[in-house]
Amino acid sequence: MNQELLNLTLLYVEDDEATRNTLSEVFKLKVKNVLVAEDGVEALEIFNKNKIHFIISDYQMPNMNGNELCKKIKQIDQSVIFVMLTAFNHSNLLIDSIDVGVDKFLQKPINSKQLFLTIDNIYEKILNQFRLEKSTVCLQEAEKIALLSYWDVNLNNNIIHFSDEAKELFNIENENRVDYKELVERVKIEDQEKFIDIFQYRIFKDENIDEIVSIRNKENRFIYIHVVAKKWKSSVCGNNHIIGLFQDVSHFETQKLRLLKESQCDPMLRISNKKHLIVELESLIQSSKRYGHNIGVIFFDIDDFKKINSDYGHLVADDILLELANLIKSDIRQSDQFGRWGGDEFVIITGYSSQESTIEFAKKIIEKIKTYKWSSNIHLKISMGVAFYKIEDNAYSLINRADEKMYKAKATGKNKYCF
Repeated sequence: MNQELLNLTLLYVEDDEATRNTLSEVFKLKVKNVLVAEDGVEALEIFNKNKIHFIISDYQMPNMNGNELCKKIKQIDQSVIFVMLTAFNHSNLLIDSIDVGVDKFLQKPINSKQLFLTIDNIYEKILNQFRLEKSTVCLQEAEKIALLSYWDVNLNNNIIHFSDEAKELFNIENENRVDYKELVERVKIEDQEKFIDIFQYRIFKDENIDEIVSIRNKENRFIYIHVVAKKWKSSVCGNNHIIGLFQDVSHFETQKLRLLKESQCDPMLRISNKKHLIVELESLIQSSKRYGHNIGVIFFDIDDFKKINSDYGHLVADDILLELANLIKSDIRQSDQFGRWGGDEFVIITGYSSQESTIEFAKKIIEKIKTYKWSSNIHLKISMGVAFYKIEDNAYSLINRADEKMYKAKATGKNKYCF
């Protein structure tokens, strides 16, 4: 016997004692747990106190006949399989039995071969039902673990249906049809165009969808949702169906953004590193080629920093670098980039600024550093080079030109800027 069926319980109902005793022993050859009742009233009491998987019952019994028992059982649990034993063969009786939910009829006197075949078929039916329920429960639990919910589209009428999990995720109270437009206002502004494009156009062009959008959840905070969809072929739905998934991938996206930020950041000073400065400057150059805006680069380092290192030690020198970075950060605009080129060398990229305003900014930084009261009581000075984008420049040539201007400032007295 299949291990999954070892704990099945049969309730056998028969008013004739001799038949009941004989058949119950026969049933035990096939079924591990057999409970017996002498009429429908007793059977109902046993059913209410035990987990019964299927019932074999005589039709003709005092107090409550088989049809009456079946009707009451099915009202409690539709999934219980009910087999009727009857010596009658009246069509009206059979119709009434079918109406109350009888699953199978066996004619008396009972043929043992037919009886065992019936029990085997019941086993198979219960096993399939068990597997289906198990798969459904496992799928539901897997969806919870994976933070999944689904949606589907009937291409015959273009109606989009959202699962209960999706409605709960987005706090949608409408229990009937849900329009994707109800979700648009929850999507982050920069992702709204993408979201509309998915549900309004792309899913109807036989495109596979694989996108991430940020959307406001029921707790009113933005989360990252992975939207996946593809055309679905099945014997039930045919070819005119699309199945899609929503998956909350906030944890992964947050981790990815954190790692990306760390890869772009100087670990000690928490400002852009050399690699990120190059990427941002190249992006600005491409934009300038298209729109013609100005780009300025300010390159500077600390005058006589090696002497500070040797006189005060590396720990004090590191503190000075950190203090300097925080001081400059307070004046950096959102459109500018500030980062560490290496050692005590720093770069400021001024995008969308005039040459005059960039030079004034450079003067301001030099004066601010010169007059600032450093925690180590050191009088700090910097030399600075300023260069502006030319059409033949790339990121490295522009920065190198600013670097050369900085060395010119050092060679002509330090604590100044050249351009």
